[in-house]
Amino acid sequence: MTEPLNVGKIFGERLRELRLKRKLTQTDVAARSGLLQHHISQLENGVGMPTLATMLKLAAAIGCKPTELLAPFNGIDLAALLDQ
Repeated sequence: MTEPLNVGKIFGERLRELRLKRKLTQTDVAARSGLLQHHISQLENGVGMPTLATMLKLAAAIGCKPTELLAPFNGIDLAALLDQ
């Protein structure tokens, strides 16, 4: 039996990947986005999911398109994911 996908963890890993690729700290992203560093840490650790507004702030702060944050979900069966 396969383990259910953890949407928060998948998103958090992608957020961290994009942030590090651009050589930004969580503090940098917090300052650029107006979010708390603690919130960014929680998101990267898979604790919760961002609102759309937060996702847009993160994308702007990191310097990527919002769709880049969601790229890991492109190959996933979304209907099955939502049934979990």
